[in-house]
Amino acid sequence: MAGLALTQVSCQTACQKMEPTIVCRLPTHRISTLPSAFPPLSSEERQQEWAKELLIGDAFAKECDFYRAITCYKRALILLPSCERERSLQIHYNITLCYYLGDKCQEALNIFEASDLSQVNPDFPAFNNLLLIVYDCYLQTQHEDKAECVLEIIRKFSPETADDLFLYQNLKSGEIESSRCLISQHRESEAMEMDFAFYDQFAKSPRKARMLNAVLPGAGYYYVGQRRSAMTSFIINALFTAAAYQFFRNGYPAAGAITASIEAGWYLGGINGAGLEAHEFNTRLYEGISRKILTDNACFPVLMFETSF
Repeated sequence: MAGLALTQVSCQTACQKMEPTIVCRLPTHRISTLPSAFPPLSSEERQQEWAKELLIGDAFAKECDFYRAITCYKRALILLPSCERERSLQIHYNITLCYYLGDKCQEALNIFEASDLSQVNPDFPAFNNLLLIVYDCYLQTQHEDKAECVLEIIRKFSPETADDLFLYQNLKSGEIESSRCLISQHRESEAMEMDFAFYDQFAKSPRKARMLNAVLPGAGYYYVGQRRSAMTSFIINALFTAAAYQFFRNGYPAAGAITASIEAGWYLGGINGAGLEAHEFNTRLYEGISRKILTDNACFPVLMFETSF
């Protein structure tokens, strides 16, 4: 059994890939307080049906009712004269923003790529926000090559913003060592390093968790703070071990062998489970620390927005 346990421990991946979930949503009050990037409707425009739909859509969007807002914006596009290119860009942008804030990244990209938004230049009133949206959407949909292209465009206009986004990308991907290096070079490195030090201080070793559980079933779970699981693991393994021993002792080798095989499954499964629990603990710890770093330093794309609807 000891040999099997050592094999189980040694064949585990030394550094299991972390897949954190790190998200940030623009607070409702911030959506409603950010100014619009576009010029207000003129008195003549306000008399048009498309303009009324646009205003209603803006009202729904600022209340985070993105489904109704998109419906209004699409009606506005239907009613909008073909000569109103600037307002068409505005409405398409608003739809893209609604999809993005509603966590519909692919839909946001569909609108962007199918409209004239993909051809706008820096004179477009919401150009900076649009770059942030498109970069994050490409990142979320695993189009890393396109995200890199957008990041290079952002870098031309704002190197600091590009640095923040690259840190966001690495933290979000769970690239711990790359993130550590970027943090050390960041303009807010001191505060970031203090936050990241909590991860180094409290992270658990999956290998140690497996080793502890191999030595004493349940010890690995106790190490990662799973006390109930530790007790359950210890009791189950103790009961099956005692039962197998009694079967062999009293002359029932077949029953003893079956019980021992079941115990081996529990034992080896417990070793693997302890390592997985340690990895899960580290992931949750990493998510919280990364979210704090990105929020405190406004490195989430959505926190970089300067304008809204």
